[in-house]
Amino acid sequence: MDLDTISSDSEEGPKVVMTIKGLTVWTPEEKSWWRNKVFKPSNIILNNISGSIKEGEFAALLGPSGAGKTTFLVALAGKCTLPSRGLVSVGGREVSEVQSAVEFLPQFDAFMEQLTVMEHLVFMTELKLGSCKKPANKIILSSLLEELKLKAHARTTISSLSGGEKRLLSLATSLLSSPQILICDEPTTGLDSYNAALVVDTLKRLSLCGRVVICSVHQPSTDLFKMFNSILLMADGRLLFHGSQEDCSELFRSLNLHCPANYNPAEFYIRAVSHLSGQDGTDQSQRIMDSYHDRFKQDETNSSTVKYRRNWFKQVHLLLWRSSLTLKRDVRGQLLLLFLNVIASSMVIGTCYVGVSGSTQRGVQDIRGLLWLMTSEVCFSLSYSALYAFEAELTLFKREVGVYSCSSYLVARFLGMIPRCVVWPMTLVFITTLAVQLPNHAVTALEFCLSLCVAGVTSTAYGLGMGALFLSSGIISDVMPCADLPLFLMSGAFLRLASMPAWLYPVRYISHFYYAMDAISNIYWRQIDYIACETNVTSLCVSDGAAVLSENGYSTDFVFQDTLGLSLVALFWTLLAYLGLKREEKKGYAY
Repeated sequence: MDLDTISSDSEEGPKVVMTIKGLTVWTPEEKSWWRNKVFKPSNIILNNISGSIKEGEFAALLGPSGAGKTTFLVALAGKCTLPSRGLVSVGGREVSEVQSAVEFLPQFDAFMEQLTVMEHLVFMTELKLGSCKKPANKIILSSLLEELKLKAHARTTISSLSGGEKRLLSLATSLLSSPQILICDEPTTGLDSYNAALVVDTLKRLSLCGRVVICSVHQPSTDLFKMFNSILLMADGRLLFHGSQEDCSELFRSLNLHCPANYNPAEFYIRAVSHLSGQDGTDQSQRIMDSYHDRFKQDETNSSTVKYRRNWFKQVHLLLWRSSLTLKRDVRGQLLLLFLNVIASSMVIGTCYVGVSGSTQRGVQDIRGLLWLMTSEVCFSLSYSALYAFEAELTLFKREVGVYSCSSYLVARFLGMIPRCVVWPMTLVFITTLAVQLPNHAVTALEFCLSLCVAGVTSTAYGLGMGALFLSSGIISDVMPCADLPLFLMSGAFLRLASMPAWLYPVRYISHFYYAMDAISNIYWRQIDYIACETNVTSLCVSDGAAVLSENGYSTDFVFQDTLGLSLVALFWTLLAYLGLKREEKKGYAY
């Protein structure tokens, strides 16, 4: 992919690539749900915009703040989720149907910061084009690194890149699929003059290849502005002018609006249309629009682009690969998390329960407490570690909508947490039970591990489900205690399940705490055949482990029931997580 290769198909003049007809976008009015009264009226953002974009245009979109520039660009890219009417078409087809023909480069970058430049591009290439082992894809990847001056940073982590280098990486990501139209929102924001010139020069060379490049620019320098071959002027949601720099200058002179010598033309145009949008400039503003619409033609091309998409299993594989890279680069953080969440608390619990045994009446309550603490540590720590997984990646997920499916992302995120569901319970059981008297110690500890690993998977699903439903950290912190309370009360550690009202029974069947406590309680107490009864004791005396299970209201067929119950609860919360992510996906592209 050589950015300097110029299209030779120019004998008939530039072709119209994109057509805009009567594009109007507005915000919906908002009503109070209890009084049906409008408290926020509808507001028009784009007002009946029509026009056409031709092959090879390198267009600068100018206008004062609030003119609707970003909404206009998002609508051109087919990513606008606000109410709208009108049509934006590419090659005679609606832009939403040919998404691969248009790429949108947002103002702010979003990456997995722990990945290297090459790893990020390999991941996106695999999803957008296919296997990186194909010679054609290798050429595209290497040429982009070369042309965008990223080859020297191929093994550099994204977090170590400068703002300009991240911008070039975003550009490289957008160019992987060779889009016909590239739309950039403030591509030079936050860049110094050198990096800004580098980005704009790269975009200009793309337009020389016959592609369309449209950029909104905020106060560009005179030198940068001269690199654009056409201008779009917006004010108050209307497209006032679209044409070459010469035509724009001539039109403004005809309105007796002359740009002073040594004055930035871009700044002059923005200030001019800002004044023209007022009441006193209505006639002149209309003259500019009339001049533009006189040249507007309804030509359309018949080209179409087929969007490539990996199969579902390959998407999951690639997403898991990306997650594993971030995990590998954060080994210290993961070890610290393991120590704080598991090892430290396990040592405290083990110390407090040194020498306890369930073969005495006093030991019964001790063992109950030990089993509950093991269960709660696993369930709480794993659910809360998964709770903010989606919030941290929400912007990236919404940027990559369409690259992979919502379900593949959820499954990969879930599977990426399975190792934690194994390591944490096993570590906790090993440390906690070292000083505790267990019947058939090794076998019992192993059975504890298996049960708590399954409970850990369900707890992770619970955390992901709650995190997807309530993505705001403030809301989650308020909602989670309310959800946790009835669920852990059903464990039987604080409430005698045998005496619980019948109408509360259904609640325990959606509680992962109940199934986990039921499983490890059965594992332990079924091995206790005799419990000594002390004399002169007024409390109820239980004679064996079966009596303890009966008193607490735990099941008899625990293997099947608890395995099935934890599986169904995990499926339930995973489904809720999917619905929550799907809701965010439908909200549209995060720009």
